Amino acid sequence: MKTRFICTLLACLTLLATAASAQLLIYNLSLDKTGRSVNYTFFDSGYLVVDLEASTFSSVIVLTDPNTFTYYQTAGLVTGSYSTMLDYSGYNHAVLFGTSSGTDNAALQVIGGIESNRNIGGDQRANLARKLRGYFLASGPQVDASTGNSTTSNSTTTSFQYGYAGSSEAAATYDSNLTRQANNQGLDSAGALDLIGQILANRGVPGYTPTPTPTPTPTP
Repeated sequence: MKTRFICTLLACLTLLATAASAQLLIYNLSLDKTGRSVNYTFFDSGYLVVDLEASTFSSVIVLTDPNTFTYYQTAGLVTGSYSTMLDYSGYNHAVLFGTSSGTDNAALQVIGGIESNRNIGGDQRANLARKLRGYFLASGPQVDASTGNSTTSNSTTTSFQYGYAGSSEAAATYDSNLTRQANNQGLDSAGALDLIGQILANRGVPGYTPTPTPTPTPTP
């Protein structure tokens, strides 16, 4: 009797643990600069992590130094809401809208039709949009900077200021492999962001940097 009770209790705990697992969707984000811009060469690509139960999303954006073409990653540059809404014909759409906090301003909105019910890993299924399209906008304040210029005979330091502003066409494409991997491991959003950060680091993209900071390197 005691054994049966223990087994029943373990079964209940297993069910509760399964039910507590987040339903995550992971999207590859591509960014293509468009329109007028100023010094807008940082934003390359990234990943979006959607928590369906919390109706939120978070991000890892891949940035590039415009002078050295060194890539690095920043987590949480844009975070926001995940929602679904019907159009007048009754067709369902997914909408991701998010903004940044801090001195750098960024906003992302992408929209896509919900097309399919899929196995997303962890014995879970979800209705989802396979592709969402929209825009990413970002700007940073003008700040002080300096750069060195050296030769065999002398060296100089040049002081200047820079800021940036621009926009990109954005496309978020559903990544079924990463989504299943995260859900099979029972990860939450923070765990999924860490997983993505490690994958990028393994590709040679260094760890998190809070804001875009170029490193000008003029030719001596």
